[in-house]
Amino acid sequence: MGEMFLKYLSTLNSPHDLVDSVLIGFSERLSDYLDFIRNKDRDEDPKSIEIGRRLRDLGAPMESYKIMHADAYYYKFRGNERMFWLQMYLAGAFANLGYPTKSIEKEARYFCEELKRKEKEQPFLPLFLNNYAVILHVYREHCSDANEIYQEAISLIRKISPEQFESVVLGRKYLWALKLISNDYTDSLFVTDRTIKDDEELERVLNIGEEKIEETESEPIKFLTLLNKAEAKARIGKTDEADEILEGIIRDVGETTRGFVEPGYHRIKALVMANKGNAEKSIDLMIRSLEEAGYYGNTLSETLTMRDGLHVYNILASKKGLKDLHIFFKEKGLFEYLLNVLKIKDWYLGSEHTENVRKTAMGISDVLLLKQDETKLIGTSALLHDIGKCAIPWYSLNKITPLDDLDWEVLQVHPAEGAKMLRKLGLEEEAEIAEDHHERIDGRGYPEGKKNIDLKTEIVAISDTYNAAITPNRRYRIPKMPMDVIYELKKGKKGKFSSKVIYALEKCILEKSS
Repeated sequence: MGEMFLKYLSTLNSPHDLVDSVLIGFSERLSDYLDFIRNKDRDEDPKSIEIGRRLRDLGAPMESYKIMHADAYYYKFRGNERMFWLQMYLAGAFANLGYPTKSIEKEARYFCEELKRKEKEQPFLPLFLNNYAVILHVYREHCSDANEIYQEAISLIRKISPEQFESVVLGRKYLWALKLISNDYTDSLFVTDRTIKDDEELERVLNIGEEKIEETESEPIKFLTLLNKAEAKARIGKTDEADEILEGIIRDVGETTRGFVEPGYHRIKALVMANKGNAEKSIDLMIRSLEEAGYYGNTLSETLTMRDGLHVYNILASKKGLKDLHIFFKEKGLFEYLLNVLKIKDWYLGSEHTENVRKTAMGISDVLLLKQDETKLIGTSALLHDIGKCAIPWYSLNKITPLDDLDWEVLQVHPAEGAKMLRKLGLEEEAEIAEDHHERIDGRGYPEGKKNIDLKTEIVAISDTYNAAITPNRRYRIPKMPMDVIYELKKGKKGKFSSKVIYALEKCILEKSS
């Protein structure tokens, strides 16, 4: 079955091929393959890794995780420990290209501890430590903790000979692993509040593996190392040196690796332009980087681009010495930028949904006679309430088949991710509303199950719920009629809201239809 599915996947070039009937066919075939791979009584499928990579390239890395995870336990069931650890490592790596949830983080930590007790499988340990450190530094932003784990991984792999590593970790070169870990550690050091000692550590890590460069170094790892060197120069203000490295990269990169390199190239170029004070060019490059990352389905690259996109705006704001960041961000197109990102990621709701939520929320605010500054805050917060979806793989957002437990866990991170993004920009009140817009006054919402919901948050929340219900946000969901939604809200079928906001929403709908 794997060979037939892989042959089908080879006809698809990018996420942009997966629209309309093609997406339906893709989803059905993927569901069938997942059912197959989860069956422990099946035959071995030598194509599973290649299928995982193709799904990753199509922007469905969480499905790749599920496949590798199931395949790992297939081998464990048959007593093949080495293949179990290889497939489980790949599962974690794919999850890190999508969104490693709390349950995946817990699993990563557990497997690191397990491998420390297994002397025979020790060559896998640096790779598992690296997966765990990436979760901490990219997704949790606990860089100090991640740096200690990266140091442990580098120390361990340097105690292992290339021959020993490659005899256990089949299909992986020693130099590739060493450079992969050092490159991830480098990125963590970039965003750590560094001391002089940390700067010395960064210089050391940038040169790890240089003494062992050989013909077997993969082209992607080679250019990732060069991108890291360019980024190091950009972050310390040596823009000319950064530019020189970047131009060498784009001149020398081959066509097969260009898609991998270009998002990072334009992201770092944007940092260079920001340091030079060229706001417009910097923002254009960041958006281009994001579009390229999305095109190639690289969710990790999208996450890094978003992180640095917010950093660019802060650089530009600090150079202006502004006190009112809100006005600056709006004038310089930050909100438009964020909504463009959302539109790229969330095909069926995206920016149209957020604008509809804004209009509904503003209407409710008018009915409730709120103050002008409160109404303004509600309007901005409604526009940005779903911005945390930018951290989620596009396929997870646009999935048309029923969602499993992991899918729900991934989707439910978006309020906290949105709040994290907005707090980085100093938009604290907007962040609080984004964080709580799926909470309900009966405590049955998420992510925290809060009961004491601020009125402004509740207005945005009910506006979001209403517009999601009347819009076909997934193909299997039939949109409802407005007054049917009001009936369900009054009965608490869509979560508990106060009678005051339900009444205000109902009045808005009736006024609009009259």
